[in-house]
Amino acid sequence: MKKFLLSIALCAVSFCLSAKDVKISASPSDAKIYIDGNYVGDGMTMASFKKNDEFIVIKVEKTGYITIETKFYYSDQRKAVSYTLKRDEMMDNSVVSANANNDFTQTVSKEYDRETAWKLIHQVILNYFDEIKTSDQTSGYVQTAWVYQSFPEVQKQVRTRITVKESGTGSESLTYKIKVTSEIAPLNASREDSFQPWDRILKKYETLISEFQSRLGKN
Repeated sequence: MKKFLLSIALCAVSFCLSAKDVKISASPSDAKIYIDGNYVGDGMTMASFKKNDEFIVIKVEKTGYITIETKFYYSDQRKAVSYTLKRDEMMDNSVVSANANNDFTQTVSKEYDRETAWKLIHQVILNYFDEIKTSDQTSGYVQTAWVYQSFPEVQKQVRTRITVKESGTGSESLTYKIKVTSEIAPLNASREDSFQPWDRILKKYETLISEFQSRLGKN
């Protein structure tokens, strides 16, 4: 009986020596923590694993912040680790917009003739873009060159351009279709087809459509 109890005690000691508990904390306090792909809590949790696990994968994430994903090895002697998320600059500098990659139709006020409207269109565009790539008054078509902005911390790049096309030919009212094209790709993408439509636009273009509305639709 004594040998049996001793055996149990030794097994318990062996388990205690082989098991390891690590306190994991995150900032902001409501950041979500995942262990080996499983959600375990917000802000703080305890992780337990045995020596034969070798390591656990810790992921900390929150919308608007850059996700951290790292391995914590059994051999690491720390009993507590803390992770502070950095703000996602790309998200901070952009907004979800229904105007992204969609045609917006603007009817021109009757007080403006076609030439005046054409000048106003260029004035608005040049408030946001430095370069107009194509401008054809005969067909009523204007398009800017792509403007690229890089976000190294998230390894992404965003490109934006605007296209204006006269529409409603033959109708009583002069109208234009205006499109803000917003696309995203990996930072080091070298192919045009790496860019995909993005449902956000950079904040510096956020008021572009409303300016077209106020300038061209003025009564």
